[in-house]
Amino acid sequence: MLSGILRSDKAIEVNISIMRAFVQMRQFLLQNREIIFSIEELRQRLNQLEQSGEETLAAINDLSEDNRMEFDDIYIALAEMANRKNDSAKRNPIGFIKNTEQ
Repeated sequence: MLSGILRSDKAIEVNISIMRAFVQMRQFLLQNREIIFSIEELRQRLNQLEQSGEETLAAINDLSEDNRMEFDDIYIALAEMANRKNDSAKRNPIGFIKNTEQ
């Protein structure tokens, strides 16, 4: 196109060199098609791994939050049991034994 507009020897040389560059690029792509396909396949696998990694982290966070809530419930129950044990010392014993502390 450049040589058609300018009609000079330099423009023709530049146009020829541009066309040769495009031909070389096409030949390179055709020769290395397998490499390009393998690179694309690796990109797809990487995206899949990133997505599965994010899903795994989300699942771990959910589990840790659930575990934290369950541990909180257990600690509260243990604290209540400890308080009840202290209160039971003031009660009269069950059975035929009489409380001598009164």
